[in-house]
Amino acid sequence: MGLNSAPTYPAAIWDGDSGNRDSDDGNVRAPDHRDWARIVNEVRAVQLSNQGYDPDTTLNNRGALGAITGVTVKEYGNAALHKTVITLTNAVMTMTEGSTPASDAVWGTFPLYTFPVGHVIILGAHAVFPLGEIEAGTGGITDTGDLEFGMGTTARANQSNFALAAAEKNMIPENVMTQMIGGLSVAIESAVLAAALYFDGTTACVANLNFITSHDDDCTGNDTLIINGTITILWTMQGDE
Repeated sequence: MGLNSAPTYPAAIWDGDSGNRDSDDGNVRAPDHRDWARIVNEVRAVQLSNQGYDPDTTLNNRGALGAITGVTVKEYGNAALHKTVITLTNAVMTMTEGSTPASDAVWGTFPLYTFPVGHVIILGAHAVFPLGEIEAGTGGITDTGDLEFGMGTTARANQSNFALAAAEKNMIPENVMTQMIGGLSVAIESAVLAAALYFDGTTACVANLNFITSHDDDCTGNDTLIINGTITILWTMQGDE
């Protein structure tokens, strides 16, 4: 809010009024502290709006980053279109061996980002992990193991398969990382999302980054992944009940 509880941008377009002047009166007096306070509030409101933040309408606001060490976010856009850029810096993901190793993939997941509650449209998402920037720990993942990752509205859990389910990869399609070298990944760029994802927001939509092993012999027990990379999500909010 601006001075005297006047709404700031984007709730209202400033007409020059402040506690010191009424623009309708053609006031030409020198600005005082009230004018400068209103100017500062308006500039701040525009800057926040360009980072996807709307102080007056929760529905038009940006989402919330998951509480994961080494994960940060930058927001761009406005109430109409959001660009969320998530950076992972030495983020450690726990990889859990399946209950029946011969048929259950080793798996791990990060709840990266929670969108505001409402009808969210994911227009696209993109992931980049540079050469060697996904590193297996000292546990069971072999130095030449194959991994797969995707991002979706459902978090991975123990399953009797070596593939991501549809909802575990409906934001970023499943990508196979073949043949780690000395426990380090090859350079990876995600595939293109074939169509926009529409989420009916009766509950909050979460972007979950999911990893699994591709075969039984890729891992012999629990482990970790040290992950460095960038994930970009382009999204919008239609509305809510």
